[in-house]
Amino acid sequence: MKTIRCNFVDLWENPLEIGWIAPLLSEYDLVIDEKNPDYLFYSCFGNKHLQYNNCIKIFLCGENILPDFNLCDYALSLSTIDYADRTFRIRIPNFYEYEQLKRHLDADTLLNRRFCNFVYRNSNADPIRVRFFQELSKYKKVDSASSLMNNMEGPVSLPTNDDLMDFQRQYKFTIAMENSSFPGYITEKILHPFLAMSLPIYWGAPNISSDYNPNSFVNIMDYSSVEEAIEEVIRLDNDDAAYLEKMNTPFWNGDSFESFQQSETERLLAFYRHIFEQPKENAFRRTSDGWMGVYTRDMQEKNIEPTFARLIKKNYKSCVRMVCKKVILFRLKIKK
Repeated sequence: MKTIRCNFVDLWENPLEIGWIAPLLSEYDLVIDEKNPDYLFYSCFGNKHLQYNNCIKIFLCGENILPDFNLCDYALSLSTIDYADRTFRIRIPNFYEYEQLKRHLDADTLLNRRFCNFVYRNSNADPIRVRFFQELSKYKKVDSASSLMNNMEGPVSLPTNDDLMDFQRQYKFTIAMENSSFPGYITEKILHPFLAMSLPIYWGAPNISSDYNPNSFVNIMDYSSVEEAIEEVIRLDNDDAAYLEKMNTPFWNGDSFESFQQSETERLLAFYRHIFEQPKENAFRRTSDGWMGVYTRDMQEKNIEPTFARLIKKNYKSCVRMVCKKVILFRLKIKK
């Protein structure tokens, strides 16, 4: 097993638990080297990555942020950008962590559930999220379990993905809306209700049907208005046969979920092999020549604290004495 000397910065959780990193452990021995890694994995939640220059930099991001290929050599992201051998499109975030798809609810159970749920905290999203919730609530109560538009006597505790899916499994429908509409920006918000066997009502990426079977969910963007999309939800709620047909339509591409999951995992590992199996000196893609060097240095300088601020942190008392001394000398000079 080949050893990869690497480091992880600016990420959102324990790196070895991230779905796009965990499969690496089956083929590589990851050794953490915080000072001189050969490979640096980083995301958009900080700027520590700017302190690293002499390593292969790999950007990981599940947000609606485009990779900056001036700063990274390779990128795994939701973006549909295709840039030579430097990009990997994450089609279904976090699906690697699910060992198998559990589709075990019978027809009676599927039909005799609560109506619809809405689980969101973020109010800094496209207004359609709240508007759709409010309009659909005019038909039947939509249970809002988190802090945004909560109507369940306080937020329900859903600390893990499994807890969330257990909650969604109690409902016929789940409102599955991204924070914004952005090509490729397809997150776990639609995957979780699929796995929970709750029919997603989706809004977000305009290319959603390229990743998921369009017959397996309600796509709000297929309709001319919010009201028209709600009419379709109401139709499905009252037409058992039509609802069950959608519920029984596989959302993935391929013969089985397991084979689809295996092919996606192999696609991910092939991208990593391309990076790690070539000599390190050949794996660099970014450059510091010409104006690119100016751009990189400018980005680094903007994230370096002023010398005086660093001195204060290092030796507060000495800095205070130095400032006081200068003030006293200045006043004496004025008196003279």
